[in-house]
Amino acid sequence: MMLMLRSILAASLMVITPLAPGYEPPEPDWNSGGISAEKQSSAYWLQRIPDPDTVLLQNAAIEESNRHLLASESGMADWQVWPKQVSRDVIRQKIEALSKRPQAPLFKNANLTVSAEEIDAWMANLDLDNIMDADDRLFGMAVKRSPLRRFPSEQRAFDRKGGIDIDRLQESAIFPGTPVAVLHESKDRQWLFVQSENYAAWVKADTVGLASRQFVVAHAARQPRRWVTGSQIRTVFHPYAKEVSEQVLDMGSSLPVRTDWPLSKPVNGQGSLGAWIVDYPLRLDNGRLHIKPVLIPRSADTSDAPLPATRGNLIRQSFKFIGERYGWGHDYNGRDCSGFVSEVYRSLGILLPRNTGEQQRTTNFHRIAFTPQMSQTQRLAQLRQLRIGDLVYIPGHVMMVIGQDSQGPWVIHDSQNSGIVLASGFHALPTNGVAVTPLLAMAFGPGKPYLDAISAVQRIFPESR
Repeated sequence: MMLMLRSILAASLMVITPLAPGYEPPEPDWNSGGISAEKQSSAYWLQRIPDPDTVLLQNAAIEESNRHLLASESGMADWQVWPKQVSRDVIRQKIEALSKRPQAPLFKNANLTVSAEEIDAWMANLDLDNIMDADDRLFGMAVKRSPLRRFPSEQRAFDRKGGIDIDRLQESAIFPGTPVAVLHESKDRQWLFVQSENYAAWVKADTVGLASRQFVVAHAARQPRRWVTGSQIRTVFHPYAKEVSEQVLDMGSSLPVRTDWPLSKPVNGQGSLGAWIVDYPLRLDNGRLHIKPVLIPRSADTSDAPLPATRGNLIRQSFKFIGERYGWGHDYNGRDCSGFVSEVYRSLGILLPRNTGEQQRTTNFHRIAFTPQMSQTQRLAQLRQLRIGDLVYIPGHVMMVIGQDSQGPWVIHDSQNSGIVLASGFHALPTNGVAVTPLLAMAFGPGKPYLDAISAVQRIFPESR
C-alpha cells in the first residue's frame, strides 16, 4: 500500500509542478551578452578613456552653438530677439498645433474611457475665441518644478487600459527660474499657455510668477550663478515657508547667487556659513513675481559654471541618473529619453531641442544620416565609428554612446522598455529607467534589431576630436 501511495504522489507531482502558481522560466544568461553590474558604473567606462578631461568645446564655441540653435529651431525661443508683440493668429497656431482633439481612445483610472464630454471640456477650456495679442509686458518665471501639459487639464490619460507610465497629456516640465513668455489664459483662468526656451504648452497659473520681460530675462542672466550638476538637489528645509522649502532643482538649472549678504545675518532663520544664498522666484497672491533669498547646502552637487565639455564629464553626469525611473515628459519627478540627454548636455552648457524628433533633425550639430537603403554592413561600419557622447536615434527614442568594446558600442539611455538578443534568442529586458545596454544586441522583438531602425546620429562634440 505504501509503495502504491508513493507512486501516486510522484505521478501527481510530475503533473502539478510545471503548472504551480509562481512558476517562472529560467533566467537568461545575461552575462553572455556582456550585461553585468560593473558596466552600470561610471568608473568602468571612465577608466577606458585615455583622455577623459580634454576639453572638446570651448565656452565661446558653445555660446555660438546655442545662439545658432535658438535662432534656427522654430520650437525654441531666444529672449534676446523675441518679438515685442506676438499676434493672436500666431498664438492660436501654436495652441492648435499642440492641443489637437484626440482621435484615438484614451483611458483613465486603469480602465475607464475618457468620455467625449470630458474632451469637449478640454477643448472649450482652450478659449480660442478670446486669444489676444501678447506683448513683452507679460512674461513670467517658474516658481517650482511644473508639468507642461497638452491641454489645460490635470486629468491623466493613457492610450491603453491599465496604463500608468505614459500620460498622453504630459509634454514636458519647466524648472524654478525658467523664463516663459505668457501667451494666453485658459477659460477657467487656472492655466497659462506659455513659451519656454525649448517648448510651448499649458502650465498651472499658480506655478508662474508674472513680471515684465525685462525683469525676467535680466534675472535669468544675472551673474554669478550656481549651476545644478547633480541629478537633482533641493533647497534647504524651511519650517513654515513651504514655497521655498526643499524645492527640487534639476541638473542644468541655475539661480543667481547673493554675494553681499553678511554672515551675521541669517537667511530664513538659518546661518549661511555652510550654504549658498541664491535668489529664488516666488509667486505672490496677486500673481506677481517676487524674489526671495534661500539656501542651497554647499554639500549639494553644484558648480559656479557649467562643467567643462569633456568626455569624462559626459560619463560622470549621465551616470548620476542611473536607475532613475522613466518619466514620460518629465513625469514622476524624473525625465524621458530626450529630457535625459538634454539635461546631461545642459550641465555642460550645451542646449539641445526638447524632443527626439527635433533633436535628430537639427542641423546645428554634425548629423550622420541613416537611410532606409543602407545595408546592415554599412550601418555596422558607421556604428563602429561612434564616439563617446554621440546621440543615436531610433523612432521615438535616443541613446547616448559611452564607449565601445568587442561587442560594439554601448549606450546609456532612459527607456520605458528594452529587449536583448542573446545566444539563446530574444529576451525582454525590463528597464523603465536609466540603464546601460549594448546597442547591437538591442531589439524590439525576434528579428527586429534596433540596428535596422536607427535613423540618425548626432555628434555634439566636433568631428576633429
